[in-house]
Amino acid sequence: MREMQLLSLAPGPQGHELIEGPRRGKLTFAASSGLFAPTSLDALQRVREPVSRSKSGVQGKVADVFRGRSRHAESQNELRAFQVLMATARADAWQEQPFFLEYHHGGTKHRYTPDVLVAWGTLQEVVEIKEDAEADLPENQTRFALIRDLLAEHGFCFRVWKKSEICAEPRMANVALILRYRSVQVPAAEDEGIRRTFSLTPELRLRTLCGARMAVQNVLRLVLDGKLHIDWWEPLGLDSRISSSPIGRQVWPFPPAEVQEARCRCMH
Repeated sequence: MREMQLLSLAPGPQGHELIEGPRRGKLTFAASSGLFAPTSLDALQRVREPVSRSKSGVQGKVADVFRGRSRHAESQNELRAFQVLMATARADAWQEQPFFLEYHHGGTKHRYTPDVLVAWGTLQEVVEIKEDAEADLPENQTRFALIRDLLAEHGFCFRVWKKSEICAEPRMANVALILRYRSVQVPAAEDEGIRRTFSLTPELRLRTLCGARMAVQNVLRLVLDGKLHIDWWEPLGLDSRISSSPIGRQVWPFPPAEVQEARCRCMH
């Protein structure tokens, strides 16, 4: 992880160019101000307008009520990926189409635009969303290895997120169910009551909480906030375990251990 710092942005034709000393690749952000802090992704904007990548013209939006905006997706894979990010990642911030990476390779100038940039504290991951078959092509694997090295010079991690990983069940079905509660406003009194309950007992069944007159929608809204946890890899129902700390397989995207620990301490 790199230390937090402010980086100057010089106006360019597409946005702001990141000035951070000599690098093999140049990053260009579209920021809403003249300064960009690596952990302040909310200041970023898309570097280009959404386009459709498919012949059928698949393009859509996902309502991100947590940040009061819409997320523009260019494919069904991106739509589902954004839903998983909103439900499970609990990131400090994330931005689709965050920047251009320009570099030279094989005597030719190239430009790469990642699909998503996700941040937990100072840890930032650049994400490329791909069909499995495309991700496994040797030429793409070679290209992504180069991009990974170039981005590492700027302090970013890089990963390819395959469709099979994004749509894996039962997590995808759980995501669709729990996102129905993203507009719920949990009353302060019930929030405190739930907090006190889990300070005494680290894990309860959802059915038990309902029997104690705790509304399902409030409990699941706190899951979205990262104050409570479910096992994303077990079908969600009244017999599901609700925990004050992470349970089940931790499959990306999820907060780093130190971030999860800090949030659990806040719950107690």
